[in-house]
Amino acid sequence: MAKVSSLLKLVKLVLRFLVSGGIATAVHWATLWGLINLQVEAVLASSIGAFVGAIVNYFLQYFFTFKTRRRHKQALLAYGPAVLVSWLLNLALFYSLYGEVFSDPLVAQVVTTGVVMVVNFLLYKKVVFRAKSDT
Repeated sequence: MAKVSSLLKLVKLVLRFLVSGGIATAVHWATLWGLINLQVEAVLASSIGAFVGAIVNYFLQYFFTFKTRRRHKQALLAYGPAVLVSWLLNLALFYSLYGEVFSDPLVAQVVTTGVVMVVNFLLYKKVVFRAKSDT
């Protein structure tokens, strides 16, 4: 019974993560699309979009997904390096995929986002938003 309860808690957490991440991703992609339409180079537009999405994502993950008891100072100190890892991963993957594998920057971003999403979930759950009592 405890395994079922733990599995249900994990499923709910993943669903909240997907909703929060989906909203932040929409902000990222809207920024990317808007900047590309303003003639900003695609890799730079993706990088800026990822940064804007990360700001939105922090608050959604903190309050809605993980409902952490960690103080903002602690969470932000862990979130900064996690965002840097995610941002660099986004940049490297997008740079590698766009032009070489996909000619459409939005397709390259969809693939990139799928990989970054998995990394983010693990970083957020295990490092950023865990409370001392969650360890």
